[in-house]
Amino acid sequence: MRDKDKRHDGSLALGTLLGCFCSMTLVAGGTAVDASTIETSKSIKIEKLLTLIRVSELESEYETLTQKYVTEYEQQIRKSIAASYPNVNGDTKKEIERLLDAFLKDIRQSMGKMETLHDHLKQAYSRTFGEDELDRLIAHYSSPVGEKDAGMKKSAAIEYNTMWTAQFMNQYKARVEKLLQVVALVVRGKAKQGA
Repeated sequence: MRDKDKRHDGSLALGTLLGCFCSMTLVAGGTAVDASTIETSKSIKIEKLLTLIRVSELESEYETLTQKYVTEYEQQIRKSIAASYPNVNGDTKKEIERLLDAFLKDIRQSMGKMETLHDHLKQAYSRTFGEDELDRLIAHYSSPVGEKDAGMKKSAAIEYNTMWTAQFMNQYKARVEKLLQVVALVVRGKAKQGA
């Protein structure tokens, strides 16, 4: 083989190698785009599904019920303190209010740290279902029986939230008792100072 032919064969081989590399890069790049497109498509389907199963309505109900229970809980604590210490005033009353406000703030912060139902379900559906399965779920919840199913789940979820909130409040019962003990110490301390 002549030198010219060797150079031509080498250039051709190099050109072929570069062409293959470029093709692989495009395919790999295309795969990344496809994966991103698939995730976007999947995310859109999950959002549609969450709308069909009325997650925003559930979250709204949860928030309303939770605020109702926290308000009732706060009123019960205030009534208990007022009944136990009807003659408290001045600095002692301010200290009791400060303790109670700090306690209630802690309850609200604890509840605020929880992940939203929407975000939790979005992640769960993303982990559990593929696009074809999401399509079937959307078709199901778009049908009359699916709508009925979604309504039943909403009612069951509200019942569950009621039970959960009651359990949450029961967990704070010991803390309320501790708060009332501290309030009693504050009242006794202030009463001794005033005597």
